[in-house]
Amino acid sequence: MALVALTLAVAVAAADLTGVWSLELEPDFSGNPDTVGCGFRQTGNKLAIKCGGAEFAGEVNNEQVTWEFMTGPNSSTKATFRGVVDGEGQSISGTWHLATDPPRDGRFKARRES
Repeated sequence: MALVALTLAVAVAAADLTGVWSLELEPDFSGNPDTVGCGFRQTGNKLAIKCGGAEFAGEVNNEQVTWEFMTGPNSSTKATFRGVVDGEGQSISGTWHLATDPPRDGRFKARRES
Protein backbone atom coordinates (compact mmCIF):
# COMPACT_ATOMS: atom_id res chain seq x y z
CA MET A 1 0.00 0.00 0.00
CA ALA A 2 2.85 2.41 0.85
CA LEU A 3 4.44 1.78 -2.57
CA VAL A 4 1.15 2.66 -4.31
CA ALA A 5 0.87 5.91 -2.31
CA LEU A 6 4.50 6.77 -3.06
CA THR A 7 4.02 6.06 -6.77
CA LEU A 8 0.90 8.26 -6.84
CA ALA A 9 2.70 11.09 -5.04
CA VAL A 10 5.58 10.95 -7.52
CA ALA A 11 3.14 10.94 -10.46
CA VAL A 12 1.35 14.04 -9.14
CA ALA A 13 4.61 15.84 -8.37
CA ALA A 14 5.98 14.97 -11.82
CA ALA A 15 3.06 16.57 -13.72
CA ASP A 16 4.60 19.32 -15.86
CA LEU A 17 2.23 22.27 -16.24
CA THR A 18 4.09 23.71 -19.25
CA GLY A 19 1.62 24.56 -22.00
CA VAL A 20 -1.25 26.77 -23.11
CA TRP A 21 -4.05 27.18 -20.57
CA SER A 22 -7.49 28.79 -20.50
CA LEU A 23 -8.06 30.60 -17.18
CA GLU A 24 -11.75 31.04 -16.28
CA LEU A 25 -12.39 33.62 -13.57
CA GLU A 26 -15.68 33.56 -11.65
CA PRO A 27 -15.79 36.49 -11.31
CA ASP A 28 -12.84 38.55 -12.55
CA PHE A 29 -11.49 41.47 -10.50
CA SER A 30 -14.27 43.71 -11.89
CA GLY A 31 -17.04 41.32 -10.83
CA ASN A 32 -17.75 39.75 -14.25
CA PRO A 33 -17.12 36.22 -15.53
CA ASP A 34 -14.07 36.21 -17.79
CA THR A 35 -11.69 33.83 -19.58
CA VAL A 36 -8.05 34.67 -20.27
CA GLY A 37 -5.51 32.76 -22.35
CA CYS A 38 -2.30 31.94 -20.49
CA GLY A 39 1.02 30.25 -21.11
CA PHE A 40 2.73 28.31 -18.32
CA ARG A 41 6.37 27.24 -18.36
CA GLN A 42 7.44 25.00 -15.50
CA THR A 43 11.07 24.50 -14.46
CA GLY A 44 11.33 22.32 -11.37
CA ASN A 45 8.76 23.70 -8.94
CA LYS A 46 8.86 27.22 -10.44
CA LEU A 47 6.30 28.58 -12.92
CA ALA A 48 6.74 31.40 -15.40
CA ILE A 49 3.25 32.58 -16.40
CA LYS A 50 2.03 34.90 -19.15
CA CYS A 51 -1.66 35.86 -18.96
CA GLY A 52 -3.44 38.65 -20.80
CA GLY A 53 -0.20 40.51 -21.54
CA ALA A 54 1.16 40.26 -17.97
CA GLU A 55 4.09 38.13 -16.84
CA PHE A 56 4.55 36.79 -13.32
CA ALA A 57 5.94 33.87 -11.33
CA GLY A 58 4.33 30.99 -9.52
CA GLU A 59 5.21 27.83 -7.66
CA VAL A 60 4.13 24.17 -7.73
CA ASN A 61 4.36 22.05 -4.57
CA ASN A 62 3.01 18.55 -5.23
CA GLU A 63 -0.57 19.22 -6.38
CA GLN A 64 -0.69 22.76 -4.92
CA VAL A 65 -0.16 25.71 -7.29
CA THR A 66 0.25 29.33 -6.17
CA TRP A 67 0.98 32.55 -8.02
CA GLU A 68 0.91 36.22 -7.05
CA PHE A 69 1.24 39.48 -8.91
CA MET A 70 0.67 43.18 -8.40
CA THR A 71 -2.24 44.84 -10.21
CA GLY A 72 -4.41 47.96 -10.14
CA PRO A 73 -3.36 51.62 -10.19
CA ASN A 74 0.43 51.88 -9.89
CA SER A 75 0.56 48.08 -9.45
CA SER A 76 -0.25 48.61 -5.77
CA THR A 77 -2.67 45.72 -5.15
CA LYS A 78 -1.57 42.12 -4.61
CA ALA A 79 -3.54 39.34 -6.32
CA THR A 80 -3.01 35.79 -5.01
CA PHE A 81 -4.17 32.60 -6.74
CA ARG A 82 -4.13 29.23 -4.92
CA GLY A 83 -5.24 26.06 -6.64
CA VAL A 84 -5.02 22.29 -6.85
CA VAL A 85 -3.94 20.37 -9.96
CA ASP A 86 -6.14 17.44 -10.91
CA GLY A 87 -4.58 13.96 -10.97
CA GLU A 88 -3.91 14.11 -14.72
CA GLY A 89 -2.39 17.61 -14.78
CA GLN A 90 -5.13 18.86 -17.12
CA SER A 91 -6.88 21.38 -14.86
CA ILE A 92 -6.27 23.58 -11.82
CA SER A 93 -9.17 24.63 -9.59
CA GLY A 94 -8.94 27.17 -6.82
CA THR A 95 -9.56 30.62 -5.45
CA TRP A 96 -8.15 34.09 -5.96
CA HIS A 97 -7.84 36.90 -3.44
CA LEU A 98 -7.41 40.59 -4.22
CA ALA A 99 -5.95 42.56 -1.30
CA THR A 100 -8.18 45.64 -1.66
CA ASP A 101 -10.22 47.54 0.90
CA PRO A 102 -12.58 45.76 1.21
CA PRO A 103 -10.86 42.56 0.01
CA ARG A 104 -12.33 40.72 -2.98
CA ASP A 105 -12.36 36.99 -3.61
CA GLY A 106 -13.42 34.63 -6.36
CA ARG A 107 -12.87 31.24 -7.93
CA PHE A 108 -10.93 30.13 -10.97
CA LYS A 109 -10.50 27.07 -13.12
CA ALA A 110 -7.60 26.69 -15.52
CA ARG A 111 -7.86 24.10 -18.28
CA ARG A 112 -4.94 22.86 -20.35
CA GLU A 113 -5.47 23.64 -24.04
CA SER A 114 -2.21 22.07 -25.27
